[in-house]
Amino acid sequence: MNLKILLFLVFSVYEHNIAQSIQVPFKMGEKLRYKIHYAHFDAGIAELEVSSINNQHQFIAKGKSIGIFKLFFKVVDIYESQVDPITLKPNYFFRDIKEGSYEKKEQVFFNYVKNQAESTIDTIPLVQNTQDILSIFYYLRAQNHKEMDVDSVIPLQVYLDDQFMSSNLRYLGKDTIKTKLGKLSSTKWAPELSVGRVFKDPEDLVVWISDDSNKIPLRVEAKIWVGSIKMDLISCEGLSEPVGFISK
Repeated sequence: MNLKILLFLVFSVYEHNIAQSIQVPFKMGEKLRYKIHYAHFDAGIAELEVSSINNQHQFIAKGKSIGIFKLFFKVVDIYESQVDPITLKPNYFFRDIKEGSYEKKEQVFFNYVKNQAESTIDTIPLVQNTQDILSIFYYLRAQNHKEMDVDSVIPLQVYLDDQFMSSNLRYLGKDTIKTKLGKLSSTKWAPELSVGRVFKDPEDLVVWISDDSNKIPLRVEAKIWVGSIKMDLISCEGLSEPVGFISK
């Protein structure tokens, strides 16, 4: 599974009214590192980092295959998003992906004066609360989930490949999980999936998010047609607040 799909899977929504005041749970220098497992094999590494450029927040995501997977399907993905530090709306998106024999490089400028997304291939109208596939990950971390009820369903839209993808995210309540870093309280989410080439059931994926002020993705588990995939947080640094461990 490539980094594009993983980024879409770890979206976490925390409020029906996402136009509310932003309370950023991350800071410059935050780094999250994940190990991706396919069945019983270590398949890849994904890294997320927060920095700044031209008075904007700069988000960078990198993914690569490792071990035996690297021998027969080499993956090297890079994503970048530059956003307004107050609203977290994206101004620029870039990706350079190499996945086996498939390669793609693109950049997108979000023109709010003309209300359009201008890519290297096409120009399309913006939707309300425009986000790209990387910026939405951080934007939604900044929302408040405290008022949500179990089984609440919230719509998502995100720009990718010159279109806006639509989905829904279901809040499943709170949970406690054991990670490599320690035992953590979390909130649990299930994105609505498109059944077909990758998934055979619309609820074949679950995401766990830390139930503390950092709101970082801790784990993703997915069932697919050809097996199962798991992504676990293995290290973090530069967090706004200490991790809310139950026990180490």
